[in-house]
Amino acid sequence: MLTFLERWLGPETAAWLGRWLTRPEIRFHYPELLLLALPVGWAYWRWGRTSGITGAVRILSLLLLLLAATGPTLNLGGEGLDLVVVVDRSRSLPEGSETRIKELITTLETGRSRGDRLGIITFGSTAQTEQVLAQASALDGYRKEILPDGSDLAAAVDQALDLVKDGVRPARVLVFSDGEANGRDAQSAARRARDLGVPLDFREFPRLREGDVAVESLQLPDLIAPREPFQYSVYLQADKATTAKVTVLRNGQAISTTERDLTLGRNRLVFRDLLEQGGLANYEVRVEVAGDPLVENNRGTAVTKVEAGPRLLVLNKDGAEDNFVRALRAGRIPVDVASVNTFPLSRDSLDRFRAVVLENVPAGPLGRLKMERLAQFVEDLGGGLWVTGGPKSFGTGGYFNSPLDELLPVSMEMRQEHRKTRIALAIALDRSGSMAVPVSGSKVKMDLANLGTAECIRLLSPGDAVAVIAVDSSPHIIQPLTDVDDVTSIVDKALRIESMGGGIFVYEALVAAGKELANAEQATKHIILFSDANDSEEPGDFRNLLAKFEKAGISTSVIGLGKNTDVDAKLLEEIAKLGKGNIMFTEDAEELPRLFTEDTMSIARSSFIQADPATQPNGIPGKATAEARFIGELASGPFPSTGGYNLTYLKPDATQGALSQDEYAAPWSAYWYRGLGRVAALTLEVDGTHSGAFGQWPDYADFCITHARWLLGGEAPGEVFVKLTRSGQDAIVTLELDETRSQAASTTAPTLMLVPPGSGRSEPQKIPFQWRGPQTLEARYTLGEAGVYRSLVVSGGKKLVDVPAITLPYSPEFMPRAGLPSGRETLVGLSELSGGKERTSLDEIYADAPRSARRQSLIPWLLAVSVGLLVTEIAGRRLSLWSAFEQRFMKRSQAAASTEVEDAATQPQIVTSSGTSRTATVYPQRPKTNRPLPTPASPPSKSSKPESGTKPDTPTGPKPETAADIFAKFAQAKQKTRRKP
Repeated sequence: MLTFLERWLGPETAAWLGRWLTRPEIRFHYPELLLLALPVGWAYWRWGRTSGITGAVRILSLLLLLLAATGPTLNLGGEGLDLVVVVDRSRSLPEGSETRIKELITTLETGRSRGDRLGIITFGSTAQTEQVLAQASALDGYRKEILPDGSDLAAAVDQALDLVKDGVRPARVLVFSDGEANGRDAQSAARRARDLGVPLDFREFPRLREGDVAVESLQLPDLIAPREPFQYSVYLQADKATTAKVTVLRNGQAISTTERDLTLGRNRLVFRDLLEQGGLANYEVRVEVAGDPLVENNRGTAVTKVEAGPRLLVLNKDGAEDNFVRALRAGRIPVDVASVNTFPLSRDSLDRFRAVVLENVPAGPLGRLKMERLAQFVEDLGGGLWVTGGPKSFGTGGYFNSPLDELLPVSMEMRQEHRKTRIALAIALDRSGSMAVPVSGSKVKMDLANLGTAECIRLLSPGDAVAVIAVDSSPHIIQPLTDVDDVTSIVDKALRIESMGGGIFVYEALVAAGKELANAEQATKHIILFSDANDSEEPGDFRNLLAKFEKAGISTSVIGLGKNTDVDAKLLEEIAKLGKGNIMFTEDAEELPRLFTEDTMSIARSSFIQADPATQPNGIPGKATAEARFIGELASGPFPSTGGYNLTYLKPDATQGALSQDEYAAPWSAYWYRGLGRVAALTLEVDGTHSGAFGQWPDYADFCITHARWLLGGEAPGEVFVKLTRSGQDAIVTLELDETRSQAASTTAPTLMLVPPGSGRSEPQKIPFQWRGPQTLEARYTLGEAGVYRSLVVSGGKKLVDVPAITLPYSPEFMPRAGLPSGRETLVGLSELSGGKERTSLDEIYADAPRSARRQSLIPWLLAVSVGLLVTEIAGRRLSLWSAFEQRFMKRSQAAASTEVEDAATQPQIVTSSGTSRTATVYPQRPKTNRPLPTPASPPSKSSKPESGTKPDTPTGPKPETAADIFAKFAQAKQKTRRKP
């Protein structure tokens, strides 16, 4: 056909027509039928030709019918294939799989042809769209976070199908996985793919499991009494008969070691134990088998609770019993005492306590992580917290800007009206290369040091002055010493400091800070030096420099990022000692803002108020308030005086139980509900040199016991009964309600407050209960990561009852698959159900389109338009629509022609030699010039008038036709034509 077209239309025209006929958007099933245009055109010229609008309409109708005969279709999807790659990123994939998968994705990216698009879905416990379908893309790394302790293959396939669900373009899904899914059944997703016509291909990444021995479960009773003997079971799943060494540990200490012969299948091992102390007891079982291919599932964990009543934990500086502890025990309150420096303060260690007391201890030994756990213990798990005062507590103890700051019912900021002196502060910051190391989220160490600097500046008042210096191998003045009038501007400069590489020259930093403070007018002058404890260089003659600073009244504190055993830690300690300032080390960069503010507060003012021996010989007086009765009877007589207290301010919504009777009227006792727990603050020193008359008060023990009992709370209501079971990876909490409960409780469903595992503070989850019967509710959640899950039942914002803890010993990815299909069987089943195949090679995947793109036939549209044109043509002839149109057109033409005739009549006529006349062409006259005219040979006649007796020449020949006559003849001829049969 192309040869024929080239012969008749020429090579270029034929090539253009061929490209148009074969373009992917429009396709003709029978393009050869376009040759019918030749005979149809000849027949129309011979028998159906007509003029005017009717002829144009007939020609257009014939063209549309001819196009319809060729079977044209419109491609709605365009050119190419849509390929969605589903990538398994769970823990169960063998080592090196991630690198291999990225190489395969690169192969798919470079192998795309015109119109091909590639999308990427990654999955673990959840699925994420890493890359939408795109024709040009390159995967340089995964950007979406995936929880690796799970494989929800069904969710990943569903998300991949969502990218191609319109079905317009041909599409395939390619799965890179081991197939060991532990989410919902992926068969439904495969059936959906089959209905959409999208095959599921796969490339298997298998993990060796043959001969595996795994701990299936460790089953303990939920609740036992002290000294009650109990039995517990360990279930092992073995793929072969073998001998295993089994060790059982309680709270980290081995209590049993034995060798057992295992048979193929499930094995049960029985153990016995007895517990005395209350709280949660953590059990762990470890299995050792020679040649085990999967050691990740060789341990199991579980917890049991010893119900021994509520206990109170007191943390003090040395763990020794003092008057405060003896007073609590006198009220028959179970108390444990420990040193704040050694007690782990982990979630496991807090499980056996209902409340915690921090007795005049600084925040430093606790650290950020311990304080975060303590905050979650209160707010999310319904515990109690009591902070008592002293020189090492509250603001002077570094609790300002700590995780416990917002938890306390009192605030510790420095208010301007209570400032005694003004300070000039110079902050020298290490901005060496080590400060560019990421620490949390998108922050680096430098960012947190900047935040600490900003918090220091915000603590200052307009009468204070501040300078900010960034130091590497030389000092850089970010903010010269200036009064703190525009806090926002100074803070903005500090927050923009960036790490510039190199090391920190300590001597240069101290010299630059000293120069800034040399001419300061404030009474207190202080330097904060922040430096890396492993990278503090060029100290120079710092001893003589600090001696000069001491004479000038300049003190120096050091904040070291690292620990006191690092290379340069001794240097930093000596600088702080000679500078008469503080030395603070931390390995946790997120602690920096708190440390900066702690040092600033200790220098700006002492927030521990002591009695003035001259004006207050009997101590600082105080009084109880009427609101004290909300937690019980605090005192029967007048409130005693004290030798000192921590200056704080009552927060809104907090209740004040006692306050000072001095110029500050500061709270001494304050308390409030925080989250699900209770928090109290006592700014007096309960046992020490500053206790004064308060420590000798006859009602001292009652005062302490009343606070402690309020913190411990009441007993759980008897109208709620809870049960926890586990089904695979799901935990099921069943709640049985008492039939005699109140009417309000019968209609309101409670909520399950769940705290998942984590080293720091975990984000709690609120899981609603669903009614399963008149008195029965149920809540279900998934154990997505290894660790201990703690939960309690909450209703109306109040704690109802504790739920037994449940543990997941290892990632669900390594769970025994007894009774479940293998990973390969899962992948093959999905592939066969959807019409896919296993892809050992990816070379031909783009060429293997499962179906054509969806095409829309244009025949109905062409026929509809043709019929419409046919009806229009018939109506035009029968109703004389075209005649009326032509008459209106002729009238307009005649009017235009008459105008032209009139214009022509005004033009001068010229009679030619043949006797005809024509209109003379009038040219514009040339402008006159001053050139002299030539002298004529004979003078012209004096008159141009004809002589008398003669007649002017009269034109001869036929009279010329006007435009009106021509149009009249044309109309008569047309009417004669219409009258022909």
